[in-house]
Amino acid sequence: MKTHKQKYNEWHNRRKDDIYMEEVEYYKTLGLILKGKKSVDIGCGYGSISMFSPETVGVDISDEALKRAKKLGVKKVVRASAENLPFKKNEFEIAVSVGVLEHIENQEKAISEMVRVSEMQILVVHAALPFGLEYLRRPLLALFGHTDQPVEKPFTLRKIKRLLKRNGSRVIVEGVWNYIDLRWLHNKIPYGLVKWPSHHFTISLKTKNLERKFLGNTNLTKKR
Repeated sequence: MKTHKQKYNEWHNRRKDDIYMEEVEYYKTLGLILKGKKSVDIGCGYGSISMFSPETVGVDISDEALKRAKKLGVKKVVRASAENLPFKKNEFEIAVSVGVLEHIENQEKAISEMVRVSEMQILVVHAALPFGLEYLRRPLLALFGHTDQPVEKPFTLRKIKRLLKRNGSRVIVEGVWNYIDLRWLHNKIPYGLVKWPSHHFTISLKTKNLERKFLGNTNLTKKR
């Protein structure tokens, strides 16, 4: 059986593009947030974030992805799996992972490692489709020539928050990174016509205070 790393090396070899140019603004936004911070991009691919934040360390399991990242000028790269990061506890101020967690076998271990090495975590993950439609997504997209990655396990927002909390990090900001875009069917369809998220977005902070207090009032839970 092929290893996880072999599968992703083959997947990257099949790809021709170096960056998702249509979404370059998203990577620039994250790069500007990380710029000047001690940060790590877990599952960096071709280093799309590091192009805007050169001090960010890019981590990926795929040798092929890191080769392309270096060709594109990314300086700091480390080959490692998200489930076993070669960094010390709290080595980074911010850890970011964009469109990666849903492609990992042991998702909780990856989140545990992300929280271990950083104070703040920024996650962008594929959202699971509702009403059982997730089972139809792969065959339907295959009709239009879309090739999935070797592992595809999308998330609900509830699951993201639950796994982060279980590993000592609390979601402070939550939202939608992108909506399902029907323009691949017809380019005149307006973006966001279907308001189901294609990606969830969270910012979480490692803390011992994992329960949100109403307006910060800790006395509300006490008997009067």
